[in-house]
Amino acid sequence: MNLMCPVCNSFMPLYAGCPRCSQPMQDAGRLADYFGDYSPYRPIDDSKRTNGLPDLAHHVCVHIAWCPNCREEQRIAVKEVTDEQLSAFDMTDEST
Repeated sequence: MNLMCPVCNSFMPLYAGCPRCSQPMQDAGRLADYFGDYSPYRPIDDSKRTNGLPDLAHHVCVHIAWCPNCREEQRIAVKEVTDEQLSAFDMTDEST
């Protein structure tokens, strides 16, 4: 089964509200990309085997979200989807 992150692949934006000020948070990318200079170039599942999180077992991609208003950061787990599940996303709706 081929799984992919809909946020990393630009099928949907990351939606998160700041727990401190309730402002919309911005996606700062995958958590695994912050582990070292070459971490963005490692295979995704390889990074998941060594990061100490249950993201591989739960089929999620962990992103960092940050608030430009108060500088709060938090981890957001994005559920990975299959090719078939991607058809459920409405690609014509430009409001998302």
